[in-house]
Parts: sequence; structure tokens; C-alpha cells
Amino acid sequence: MKRRYPLADPASQKRLFNYRTLATAFAVIVLFVAAIARLAQLQLFDHRDYAQAARENRVRVQPIPPPRGLIYSRNGRLLAENIPSYSLAVIPDEVHDLHATLAALGRIIKLTPDDLHSFDALRRVTPGYRAIPLATHLSQDALASFAVNRYRFPGVEIQSRLRRYYPYANLTADTVGYVGRISESDLHQVDPSQYAGTAYFGKNGLELANQALLHGTPGYKVLEVDANGQPVGTLKRHLPRPGQDLILTLDIGLQRVAQKAMQGKRGAVVVMNPRTGAILAAVSNPDYDPNWFVDGISNRRYHELVNDPGNPLWNRAFAAGYAPGSTIKPFIALAGLDAGLIKPQTEVFSGPYYIIPGDTTHHKFWDWTPYGHGWTDLTKAIAQSVDTYFYPLAYQLGIKRIDGTLSRFGFGQRPALRVPGVSAGVLPSPAWKERTQGHGWYPGDTVVMGIGQGYLQVTPLQLAAAVSEIAMHGRGFRPHLLRALRNPVDGKITPIPPQPLAPIELKRWAYWNDVIAGMQAVVNSPAGTAYQEFQGFPLPVAGKTGTAQVFANPKNPFQQHKQLPYRLRDNALFEAFTPIDHPELAVVVIVEHAGDRLGPASTITRKIMNYWLAHRRLIEHPDTPVSLQPFTRKPTH
Repeated sequence: MKRRYPLADPASQKRLFNYRTLATAFAVIVLFVAAIARLAQLQLFDHRDYAQAARENRVRVQPIPPPRGLIYSRNGRLLAENIPSYSLAVIPDEVHDLHATLAALGRIIKLTPDDLHSFDALRRVTPGYRAIPLATHLSQDALASFAVNRYRFPGVEIQSRLRRYYPYANLTADTVGYVGRISESDLHQVDPSQYAGTAYFGKNGLELANQALLHGTPGYKVLEVDANGQPVGTLKRHLPRPGQDLILTLDIGLQRVAQKAMQGKRGAVVVMNPRTGAILAAVSNPDYDPNWFVDGISNRRYHELVNDPGNPLWNRAFAAGYAPGSTIKPFIALAGLDAGLIKPQTEVFSGPYYIIPGDTTHHKFWDWTPYGHGWTDLTKAIAQSVDTYFYPLAYQLGIKRIDGTLSRFGFGQRPALRVPGVSAGVLPSPAWKERTQGHGWYPGDTVVMGIGQGYLQVTPLQLAAAVSEIAMHGRGFRPHLLRALRNPVDGKITPIPPQPLAPIELKRWAYWNDVIAGMQAVVNSPAGTAYQEFQGFPLPVAGKTGTAQVFANPKNPFQQHKQLPYRLRDNALFEAFTPIDHPELAVVVIVEHAGDRLGPASTITRKIMNYWLAHRRLIEHPDTPVSLQPFTRKPTH
């Protein structure tokens, strides 16, 4: 028999149905209230945020980098300009797979490891919604290759920009300097918001020293974009403010002549106007082309420069320290006159060597000639560069008075020239030697300083500034390269006045003329060490030759230079100014390892002075749209 089940209770079934209906109705009401609340939040409270997001899906704010300020020579020649160029930029936030995109781009456009490294460094410090340069200075072929594949790369775009270019290339590398791709370390030094979209940053020379002036202020444009992030129109534009233009003191003609005269030689040239401190030319040889660095120098080329035995990246004019040799003798003479140890007309016997009084070793400090010079006064001592006249003078002066005089002329101090890497040289003292060498100071150290040897190191810039002070009878000016600033918007030119140095006062004004008379005899006297080079020059010149030993053979101090390796041969130096009564030009030339006691330095100086004399008016009064009247100051009596 089948088992029977009891019938359901209608009352209980009804109660269960009612409970379920109420629960369902409650759930529907809760969900409906939640939906109304969410709609209210979206429409009333979050409307502005979502509306902004919607607009940002349609538009993009793109920074416009400012045009970098131009750099002119004193006569209006462009030394650094901006030329149109195209670059490839990536907006990381709009790229789905950045790694795959970069790899695909590399198959279309040649991307170097430096390109990728620079992009990666900038990505770490740049907001993801901003375009970051990936490759700069694209060729027409590269532009065409990307154009046909552009649809494949949302978030990647071609940008037009201005690329830095140096028309005179290596002629201005050590003064103007160069720019390079902006790096992460560069952005740490500035306000990154002011460099949005900027591809270049000053890396060396005046480009780095005046980065803030040259950069300007960025602008922006509001672009309408399509679904792939590609621009389809411009809604708004705010133009950037260009950087200031620099007008330099450099004369490109003098610069070219000086560099050509140094061709095939290592060394430096500095040409100044003593009446203003304006640097008219500065040459460091060997040199290099700064255009190589603008878009990133290749590893191969960079290693060639670094490994070049001539060290072309070293700015010899401003940073190299050299023993001054006999070019220091006019300053030692001034110290002796001011201390009352010598008189111009007094003659002393200058034999072939000098022995320090009381020296039991009888060490001989040799003259440059094995025969000596006999009876010698101050003019002859300077004109013929008599070592055995200056040995005893230095010994009598002592290191304290020598250092005191040389420091007044700026030796041992970094010149206030706003260019990176300017060196202070070395002005040695007993404390300096103990600190750096771990030895005491000996009388022989003082004696050799009297002829510019030993530990003393000067830079060509320091020597040019110091000889300018002699020319101006102690009323010198700070060396400078900036002549004026120019506003590129309204063309207004703001001159930068020269800054006078603290005057050098001597006990008698005549001492200046006494030393200058000896320097004039260097080029005028038949026995002068630069007599041959300046025959026929129409203006009076005061100068001083110098030969600085790199290697001294105590057994044979008169060893022939041809018997020495190139790197051990003497350096040749020359300092000069003209005209004597109204100095307008000071020149310092240093030729490394010339191996000639009279050397080529004075010959190079004559070539520079010849050009200056032929173009004197145009150099001092350039007839150009950016010309300025020069500031001068006469020496006071």
C-alpha cells in the first residue's frame, strides 16, 4: 500500500507567502533608494569632477617650451641660434603597453640606447600626462616612416621644436659652451614646472652659467584630441616668453685669427681690453665641435674625445694651471721696488748661477744662459729675462712678501668670471706646502718662485687679468664675457657695466713706469727676447717672454730640447699689451711643450695684434644693430 502524506496547511502557506513578498518588496525598495542616492551623488555632488574628466577625454593641455635666448658676438654675429627641428614624444598615460610601444617604435625609427636612457630618466620625474621627448632632430625619412604608421601608436606624436645650433662650431666651444638633452639631475636644480616640454639644458660654458636668463617662460596650448589621443585641433593657446639674448664681448674675427695661429699646437690664448676687462678672444687648443653634444653625443665619439692625448674637453684658457716662467718677473720686480730692495738704475752682477747665502751644499740655481749677463739693471733684467737677477731678489723678498704681491694681482684666486670650471691656480705658501705636500718650506722654493717655477701655477685668464692691471697702473677690471642683455620681444638692450677691481697702490707711481719700461725693452731692444717678432709694429708694445720648465735635469740644465720627449719639453709663454700710454689690448699666449726658450708664443701674439690693429675701430665700436658704446676708464695718476 502507498504511503499517504498529510495535506498542506493553507494558513501556514499564506503566512510564508506574505513573508517572502514583504522581504522582496523591502529589497527592491532598498536597491531603489541606493540607486536614487547614487544618481543624486553623480548629478549633484560629483558632477563637476566627472564633467572635467569628460572634457579631459576630449582635450589635452600641452606645454609650449620657450625659445631659448640667442647668443651674439660683440659685433652682432650669431654664436648660438635656434633652428627648426622635429622630435618624437610619448605621453605615458595614453600608451597601453609602454615597453611594447618603444620596441615597435624602434623597428620604425632608429632609437639609440642614449635615447631610451634619457627617456627613462625623464619619465621618473615627469607627470605621466605630459609628453616626454624620446628622439630628437628626426630626419625626413624618420618622419615619413612614423607618419605612415602613426595610427598604430596612440599617445605618440611628432612635435616641432627649436634645436640649438652653433654656427662657428669649435671656434666658440670653450666660451659659449653647449646645451644637451635635459636630464633628471638638471630638473632637480630648477622648478620642473618651468621646464615642461623643454628638451635642452645648458651643460657647459655661458649656456650653463646663464641658463636662467636664456631659458624663458613656457606657454601652453589646449588641444582637441580624438579617441586615439591624436590632436585634431587647437582650442586655446598661450604663447611662451622667450629667453633673454646675450651679447658677448667676444670678437669673432680675433677669435678666428687666434685659433688659426694656434693650429697644430696645444695651449691657450686670452685677449682682453685692459680698460674694461672685456675678453675679446679666448682659445683653448685642441678643441671640439659643441654641436656634437646637442642631441646626445655618441659613445664612440665621446670616448675619442676623452681618450685624446690632447684633452680637447679641457678648457685650458680658464682652467689649466701652468708654471708662469719669466712672465712672473714684472710682478716680482714691482714687489722689489715697492719693498725698497732694488732701484731701477742700480746694477747688480748677474753671473751664470746663484747660490743661496749660507747654503753649505752650494746648490747652483742656473741662469738660462751658461755665461750669465754681467752687470744688470732692472730694464735689462726684464728685457733679457735675467734669472740670476731675480733669484737673489726673490730670496730677499721672502715668500710672505711675494705671496702678498701676487695675491693683490689675483693669483691664487678664482677670477669672478661666470663660466663653469674657472680655476684659481696655485699660489703656494709654507702652510699650503705643509698641508698638500707634507713638507716644510725651503729657501730654494722661494728662489725659484722668483722666475715663475716651483709650485706656482697660474691660468692664462689670471695672467691676462694681471698684466692688464700693470698696463692700467693698478686700476684693473674684472674679466667678463657678457657685454649686454637683449630683450627679444621689444629689442631693448641693457648694457652690463664693467666692474672695477680694488686698486693696487704702490708707494711710488713711478714704479709702474719702471717695470713697463723693462717690458717695452723686451720688444724694442735688440737684445730683448721678443725683438725680432715685433719689428715694424707701429704702436708701442710692452711684453714679457716666458719659458716654463716641465722637466729639469740637474746634471745638464742646458740639455737640448730635441733630446727630450715631447711631453717633457718646456712651455713657451708671452704676455703683452698695447698701446703703452693708452692700453686697449692685452694678450697672453701659452704654447705647451714648445721646446724653445724664445718660442712661438710671441709670434702668435704679433699675428693677433696685427689683426686687431687692422680692425681696431670696428672691434671697439661695432657697427651693428646690437652695438653698444664701450665703457672705458683711464688710469688715474
